[in-house]
Order: sequence, then structure tokens, then C-alpha cells
Amino acid sequence: MLKAVARVSSVAFFLYVGLAAAIYHYQEKLMFHFAPVPDGHIYAFNTPHEEVRLEGQGDATLHGVLFKTSAPARGVVIYYKGNMGNIAWSEEIAEPFLELGFDVLSMDYRGFGKSRGALSEAALLSDAEAWYDWAAEQYQGRDVRVFGYSMGTTFASHVSAVRDVRDTILFAPMKSVIDVAERRYPFLPIELLSEYPLRNDQKLARASGHIVIYHGTNDQIIDYQSGKALKAVLGADDSFVTVQGGTHYDLPWREDVRSDIRARWGITLASDSPERSRQPAAAGLSAETAR
Repeated sequence: MLKAVARVSSVAFFLYVGLAAAIYHYQEKLMFHFAPVPDGHIYAFNTPHEEVRLEGQGDATLHGVLFKTSAPARGVVIYYKGNMGNIAWSEEIAEPFLELGFDVLSMDYRGFGKSRGALSEAALLSDAEAWYDWAAEQYQGRDVRVFGYSMGTTFASHVSAVRDVRDTILFAPMKSVIDVAERRYPFLPIELLSEYPLRNDQKLARASGHIVIYHGTNDQIIDYQSGKALKAVLGADDSFVTVQGGTHYDLPWREDVRSDIRARWGITLASDSPERSRQPAAAGLSAETAR
């Protein structure tokens, strides 16, 4: 009997160690859904745009696209996207900000699109800074605002912590990659295994600009509670906005979210009625968490 228990325990131990080793070894493939394209690939965008190339840390080549608004731009919104696809998907996400009179800069991370280079957390954070610095130089004297979505919120938060960013918007953020992984694998020592902790909580605690977070209660990708945990590090003038019924994918196209952004940024569209433009920020969203 004791030998049988010992054998079962040994098998369970080796399975546990094997699973932990697999998570460690394949963590990049679990985190990043790479979508590379050849250097000569031509994206079929309908919006006027320019391709942008930068040199990254460690001989990396970074590629992005600058979508141009139809009117003289107020400034630029830097869009740090999620961990799937490439900038071919960015045009639709850019549309709400183009409508507000901002150009939108979107980029691919290493291994996505036409961006190339060795991956590490330090390299990705350095790349995020490089994109901000390029935009700040190109748009001197105009607004340079930051927008992050899903995993891209970790890069947006980092930039907001190390640069003088006036306004940052985060859609569906996580407390950290560690927090997301621990919720999925609570029996594993994730903090020891992770080479990409990407701590939104630590970065936002250091950010000096205005932060607004939107998170849907029906988010099946990044748990609403993981995003809500960031309320603890927000400043008095920052906001965490609960989007009732919102999912991980519908936030950019919800009119309640878009009108809330317009109200917070003090921008009225020609299509907005006087009554609508006088509505308080977060109308139609959770009053409990919108400040």
C-alpha cells in the first residue's frame, strides 16, 4: 500500500514538474500569438497612412503605421495593441481617435508583422519608449496621448510611468501578466517561472498623467477583477470605468465608451446633440466606478 502511494506521489510530482517546465519553456508562445509578414508585404488600409520604421535595442527593426486624420491633427494617439495579429487589425481600432481629430500610431511588436528582433521584457519595454519618443519628436507642441489594449496596456502603462504623458487610456488591462497566469494556473509558482511579469500595477503607481481604465464585466480573456485591482494604485484624478456587459472585444465600438472618451477629452462632434454633449462623463456606464 505504501509503495503504491509512493508511486502515485512520484508520478504526480514528475507531472507537476513537467507542466511547470513546459509553461516556462513555452511561455512566449502562450503569451504572444505571432503573426509575421514578409518585409515586402503591403497592407490594404483604406485610411491615409504612412509606414514608420525604427531601430530597436539589440539590432532590432521595428515597423509601424501612422494613420492620418482627415483634418489638421490635434496631435497623435499612440496605440499599443494586444498580443494577437498585426497592424492589419489596427485601422478599425484607430477609427474612434481619428474621428476625434488625432493621428494614430500603431506598431507591431518583435515577431509580429514586419518587426524583427530578439524578445525579452526589457527589449519590449525599450521599444515602447522608442515609439513614444519618435511620436513626441514628430508632434512637438501638440498632444501626444497613449492608448493600450489588453496586453498592450502593459506597454502603455510603462511609457506613462517613464515619460511625461498627459492622457492614457487603457482598455481591458490586467494587474500583471503574473496575475492573469496565476488565475489560470493557481497551483504553479508563476512568479518564479515568468520572464515577462509586465506589472501594470507597479507602472501605474508611478504614472503622473491622467489615467482612465475601461473594463467590461463580461470579459472572458482578462478577468474583470484583474483589471479592477488596478483601482488601488490610481490617483485621485484617475478613473476606473466599469462597462456593464462589456466584453474583451467590443469596447472600441461601444457608443457609451466612445461618448465617455469624448466627454473626458472635451471634444464634441458635429453629430453630437446639445443634450448629449451636456451629459456627464460615463453616462450609461457604471456610476459606482466612474469618477
